[in-house]
Amino acid sequence: MLREYVNRLYRPAGQSGRAASADGFAAAKDLAGWITRIRDGWSGVSVEHVDSIGISDDPQIGDQLTVQAYISLGSLRPEDVRVEVAYGKALENDQLSDPRSAELEQTEDLGSGRHLFSGTIGIEQAGPFGYTVRVLPVHSGLASKAELGLVANA
Repeated sequence: MLREYVNRLYRPAGQSGRAASADGFAAAKDLAGWITRIRDGWSGVSVEHVDSIGISDDPQIGDQLTVQAYISLGSLRPEDVRVEVAYGKALENDQLSDPRSAELEQTEDLGSGRHLFSGTIGIEQAGPFGYTVRVLPVHSGLASKAELGLVANA
């Protein structure tokens, strides 16, 4: 068991460290610079407006809802963020029960740091339905989308 631990964890970590130092830790420096730029610009990120299209006042299972989110990114770029719609059964306190999320794609550059993001979700269960939009930083070097503790909610 110890041999497997060394071979599967310690040895790859050591090799990764040697490879990173060989290129002057370029990936780590790139990520650190990106994080600084994101933190500096995050105050300019907001969800300005959200529209929904294609669903009646009485949604049915199988209906498709198109969500359009107007997002201000300030000095950030669309590739710096992930815009998501979180949706699910709405509780009496307007909270979502067992929420799911889907990524919205940038569909239009509106100028002045504003962008339109859109996507379609399906109604999958009966009962009250709710959704909201959120913006999170995204980078391949992050361990998770919550790592920086930054989010802009509708």
